[in-house]
Amino acid sequence: MQTKIGQLPQELVDLIVVHLSLQDRQALRLASKQLYALTFTTFSNTYFSRRVTTLGVPSLSRLVQLSAHPNLSGCVYLIDIKLLNYEDYGNLREIDRVGIYPPPKRLQRVPQVKIGDISQECKLLDYMRTHKDPKAVVHPLSRALKGFRNVKTIRFRVNGLTLYGNPYISAEDEVYQYFLSACFTAVLDAIIRSGVRLQEFTLIKNTTIRPLSKSANLDYSAFNLPIPFMFSLKSAFTFLKSLRLSIRTHHNGNSRVAGWEKGVAQVIATASSLEKLTICLQATDSKPWFRAAVIQSICRSVQLPMLKSLQLYGCVVDELDLIALIKTHTSSLRRLLISDTELRSGAWSSILNTFKEDLDLDLLRLQYLQQNTAPRVVRWFPDHIRNSSKLNIDARKIRDQYWMKERLSQAISSLAATAEEHEISEI
Repeated sequence: MQTKIGQLPQELVDLIVVHLSLQDRQALRLASKQLYALTFTTFSNTYFSRRVTTLGVPSLSRLVQLSAHPNLSGCVYLIDIKLLNYEDYGNLREIDRVGIYPPPKRLQRVPQVKIGDISQECKLLDYMRTHKDPKAVVHPLSRALKGFRNVKTIRFRVNGLTLYGNPYISAEDEVYQYFLSACFTAVLDAIIRSGVRLQEFTLIKNTTIRPLSKSANLDYSAFNLPIPFMFSLKSAFTFLKSLRLSIRTHHNGNSRVAGWEKGVAQVIATASSLEKLTICLQATDSKPWFRAAVIQSICRSVQLPMLKSLQLYGCVVDELDLIALIKTHTSSLRRLLISDTELRSGAWSSILNTFKEDLDLDLLRLQYLQQNTAPRVVRWFPDHIRNSSKLNIDARKIRDQYWMKERLSQAISSLAATAEEHEISEI
């Protein structure tokens, strides 16, 4: 017998079911075959569109099983690869050594790992460090990606790490950074082998970057990949529209091989169809010239004809290099966001003039900028005005490019006035 809710149109059923808890949805889906079919779309989109996984054997096995499901596999759009941090692996090893499940209260639990998975999950750190060809990770991950025919985004991040980490490298940090780099290469290898048509690859959790943003924060050496691997990656990134990178440049100090700074630019160049690019560097390191070298390589070598949105965070850049990057993408660039960035040579006022003359921007956001010329800290408005270090011009609200240029002229004049006030106060 058909129920009253079963007589409703699919659209109304979706509107009702979306407000139910997981337990209520499960009960409703078991009521009849008709309700099971009617609620399948909202249920699968809510609970299966994003899958979180580590690279441990148990987690990858579950991912492979889901990818083989005839109905649910097509609902997955985002694969969130969330690695444990170094402390987590230490806690897992201690629990595994004791061998009591559930573990005693004196041992620190790792909520992301099921009790039955601890023994195998804790071995991933050592496995990735000792195997140059980690087949136990690459093969199941690539097999899962093949099964997820609609996956569009892969997010690679770390549990609990932030952009503002300790700038000094200890032995443990070095071990963990090697592990992160090996996992990053394994994920790229799986993407290549699977033939998946990704539209977004990101190392950052959220769309907005803040000091406490969770990210993988990879060492620069992770991007120095072999040339044959780069060619394969170029084919795999053919359809990539968004790339968001979080990078540490201070690791190893001055012990670097020639051309170390070019790896990041070469990886970016493999995605020739990019429309959105985010480059996030760790803004607290004690050697900003390494950040400058990476950005200089990107500015001088990367050409992305379809680039619409560019976001720079924690960077160090020269005026001429930034202008060169902007002029290369004049015809396509519409959104520009620069935050916590230092201008090593030149002045931000000159760069704003370039923005006004050469770009037709829809959105310009500048915040917490510095420069070597006076005044060092850039303030767009007098100090007593709230958020004086932030400049946000959004022409999309009124759809008027002329208004954007007028606001840029006002910002340049305001910046010149604050600089003049700074010079007077110093005298």
